[in-house]
Formats: sequence, structure tokens, C-alpha cells
Amino acid sequence: MAPAPSLYVHVPFCASRCSYCDFHSEACGPSALADRSEAWLRAIEIHLTALDRRFGHAGFNTVYVGGGTPSWLPRDVLRRALSAIGAAATSAGSSPAEWSVEANPEDVDGDFLSMLNDSGVDRLSVGVQSLEDAARMTAGRRGDAGDTKDRLEAIARGWGHGWSADLIFGLPGQTTLGMASDVSFISGLGAGHVSLYELTIEAGTPLCVAAETGSVKLPDQDERADLYDAAAETLRSDGFARYEVSNWTRPGNECIHNEVYWDMGDWLALGPSGVGNITAGRGEFLRLENSRDDGTYALDPSGSVNEYAIAGKDAAFECLMTALRTTKGLDLKRFGARFGVDPQEAFGRLHESFPALVRLESGKWIATDRGLDTLNVPLVAALSVADGYFGGSAGENGAERA
Repeated sequence: MAPAPSLYVHVPFCASRCSYCDFHSEACGPSALADRSEAWLRAIEIHLTALDRRFGHAGFNTVYVGGGTPSWLPRDVLRRALSAIGAAATSAGSSPAEWSVEANPEDVDGDFLSMLNDSGVDRLSVGVQSLEDAARMTAGRRGDAGDTKDRLEAIARGWGHGWSADLIFGLPGQTTLGMASDVSFISGLGAGHVSLYELTIEAGTPLCVAAETGSVKLPDQDERADLYDAAAETLRSDGFARYEVSNWTRPGNECIHNEVYWDMGDWLALGPSGVGNITAGRGEFLRLENSRDDGTYALDPSGSVNEYAIAGKDAAFECLMTALRTTKGLDLKRFGARFGVDPQEAFGRLHESFPALVRLESGKWIATDRGLDTLNVPLVAALSVADGYFGGSAGENGAERA
């Protein structure tokens, strides 16, 4: 029997948008949020019922509520959303292996933590980004460093389950000493997981405009490398291991939900811009993209989904790409059974072409630490080989409206 799918729930609201963010979210004050969040809740409840009727899933393997900022939702709306999700997640009589909710420290208090605990949530993902005031100001984060540290200490005292912290390196105003101090502070509070993302400058964002006009100076490549090294060295010394390009864990604290993504497993999605993926046969997946328009999604959450097949070269390459992001790597035999092709024929003998970046170990391709930093090199080569192996027309995506 196939395992139950996982579930991603997208909350498209924030108190304010960070200067670097291009995620699907909108800043909403409390007044506008009251009405819009109710419309969002009605839509995800309708969509949840429709997904159950269509796919007939028995519960969910994992649940992840992200955004946006889920913790910015009115408490009653969030409570009702968690109740609906929890009822569906436990419909088979067992609880999800993991249930995560994203939160910003400024929104978290004892009542919030109690509500999550009572709802069955067992993992908190906290958006920190930086604990240096200059960097926080440039990024447009709410709260100063001192207040954020106080909130994090309260989370560590009041939350009885696992939690993760998100950090960004490469923000203007960051220092190597500050980067190491941020990691040390979070580690000392008992976080079991840290996501360490490099700042990406997205076109049209306020930070991109500020950098283009010269009002903000971005760290150069060497400075970004120094910031990363300061964080990585501190993480290692504090008992964390890198298990994916941007994710670090203490033993047993890996994010199970994200591992479903990296393994190209099955998951469904609620909320505008959410994307689902369901196995549709050998080497083929059904991709379900929810409307990115909040109003369209609210009016017809199921009917506004864009569905299309991922097959052939595209499906195989996605699986290679996501697997090589992790230290588990790509199991060559399992890949062959899944797609009906030998990956060493489809993509070339990557461990021989790039021995410093990819190694062959116990029947798996595993990226080295250097390889995790330079994955584009073997992946571009693999895609070139795949173009010839699969043929120019193989794996073309034919998107069709649902």
C-alpha cells in the first residue's frame, strides 16, 4: 500500500513584506486581514474536501503550514484552520509523522504555542534571518535584535517540541562575527535544525532596486563566502551536520516533510500558489499548481488548479536534481526501477566526470560538500547527456487546465 501523501498549506498573508521577498504573499493590516483570512479559510476547507474526494487519501504523512506568515493569521482563524487540517490528517486513525508551522518570533506567545500543541503540531519553523540590527533593518524584518532574542528565548522555554530557525547569509550589514554569534545563540537555545539560505536578489524587490540604485551595497562573493564559513564552522562545532544544500540538523531532527520533496514523493497543496505532486505511473508525475491569484483561488479553489504531467527527461532530471541536493544522494538501483532507465546512461558517469563533486558510494551518487556548493556543474553536464539520451521531444510538458 502506498504511503499517504504529505500536505503543504500556503498562507498568503504577512504583517509586512521583507525587502528581499518575492514569495506569494501580501502585507495585510489587522482590519483587511480579518475578512481576507476568513475567505482563505473557507477556500482551503472546500479544497481539502475536494482533494479527499478525488484522491481518497487516508490521512497525511506530514503537514507543513507555510507562507507568508501563518503566525500572522488571526488566532481564531488559525485555530479553525489547524482543526480542519488535523481532522483530515488523522482520518486514518494515526497522527502525521511530522506537523510543522512557520512563525515569526514577534507573533509568538504562550497562547500561540499552547494552541499549536493542542492542535497536534510538533515542529515550529521560526523565521529569524539575522540577529544583527543593521541587517534586520535592511531586510525589513519586524522587531530589533534584542526583542527577537527575547522572543526566541521564550520559545525555547515554552515550546516542548522540536524547532528550526531560518537564517540568511549575504545580507547587507552582516558581519562574520555576527553570523557566528547568531548561530551560537540559536544553537544554545536548543534548536535542532537550522536552514541557512544564501540571499537571492529577485528582480523587482525593494532590495534589488536599492542595490541597483546604489543605496545599498551587497556583500561581494568573498564576503558572502566568509559569512557562510562563519556560520558553517559554528554549526559543525555545535553538533550540526549538513544534510541538504541549505539545511543543517542535529541527529534525528531532519525535516521529514522536506525530505518528501527531495525524494519526489507525493504531496498535495492547499492555498493560493501551493504546488502538489502525485505519482501518476512509472516515471511520471501529476503536477498541480494552485492559482496564484487569491481572489480566483477563493472563488474556485479546485477549478482554478493548473494540472500537467511531468514525464520522461523532465521527471528523471527533477529526481536527480533534488536527490543530489541531499547527503542521502541518488540510489541508482531505485532510480532505475522508478524510471526504467540506467542513470549512468541517462546522465553520464558523473562520479568519473566530476570526482571532486560527486562520489559513487554503496550504489548511490552522493554530492561531496564541495559538490553541494557547486551542483550546477554536474547538473548542467547531466542535462546535456539527458538531452541526447531521451531525445528532443521526450518529457515535454503538456500543461492542461483542470
